[in-house]
Amino acid sequence: MKSQSLNRTQAGRAWAALVFWVFAVVALALMLAEHRAHAWGWGWHALLLGVCVALLYLLIRVEGDQGDGPSR
Repeated sequence: MKSQSLNRTQAGRAWAALVFWVFAVVALALMLAEHRAHAWGWGWHALLLGVCVALLYLLIRVEGDQGDGPSR
């Protein structure tokens, strides 16, 4: 009777260890992917911000040139 209890305990520990290692591998993969995304540096962020500002400026200019109201 004691050996069955010991086998269940060992099986439970093996299952818990397997679950832990699966989560650890997934966490490591996500951490590396996130690090790679930040490794590009500030240049991509500045470029994206500049493009957004330029597109906003062009949108405002096009909307203002349609002649719906008095021009400035």
